[in-house]
Amino acid sequence: MVRSQAQVISENAQLRDGRGNAGLGLFIKPLERLLFYRDKTEMGDLSIIYYTSNREDPEFERKIQENILKVSGGLPIISVSQKPINFGDNICVGDVGASGFNCFRQILIACEAAKTRFVISAEADCLYPLYFFQWRPPRDDVPYRNTNLYVMGDHRNYFWRKPEGATHAQVVGREFYIETLKNLFKDAPMWSIEEMNFPKERHRKEDVFDKIEYWATENPVVQIKTHRGLRYFTHSERIPIYDLPYWGNGKELRKKICG
Repeated sequence: MVRSQAQVISENAQLRDGRGNAGLGLFIKPLERLLFYRDKTEMGDLSIIYYTSNREDPEFERKIQENILKVSGGLPIISVSQKPINFGDNICVGDVGASGFNCFRQILIACEAAKTRFVISAEADCLYPLYFFQWRPPRDDVPYRNTNLYVMGDHRNYFWRKPEGATHAQVVGREFYIETLKNLFKDAPMWSIEEMNFPKERHRKEDVFDKIEYWATENPVVQIKTHRGLRYFTHSERIPIYDLPYWGNGKELRKKICG
């Protein structure tokens, strides 16, 4: 069931204290994955689009990719990168630079390469829980963002809640996404490193979409901020949460992923 953002935030308020089943993150049993995704009839309508500027530490990004593979259930993956990577069907665009403009250009390329009705985003600094890639939206003409979302700041061992959702935890109708981005890129160059906050500089818009719907997974998506990513800061609540359901303790998770 699709709910409003306010309803989702209210229903997930109990997660704010960070209590629940801990420590499951990167230790998913293969049998559990196979049993969950054994009905392949629902897999043909969704592709994972993974886009990266390859600025993250290679070992860190390898662990991010490994987690996506573990929880993806065999969904097709289209990766668009600035260096060649062995991850899904890879399209390397070259070292065009990191910017919001170039990020969405890579997203457009990924959407055009995919063949499914829906695409779901995956980014190079995000950990996705089991079952995240299972949900399907009721409509393909509006984006749906997951509000069970947390951020781990750079060099921090705790989480901040980000209830408004974000592009990196989003499911969209593929053709609708292509049409939206093509309209925004009309008369624009192929690449631009100046437009860091696209489409804000070009269209005076805060978001590429005018309307957004929301849903919430049982377990959270975690974005791990580093000094290498496109944006060092992100909007979120500033209440430290030291343990999260599914992922466990922040200090232990950071050590596992970041070393």
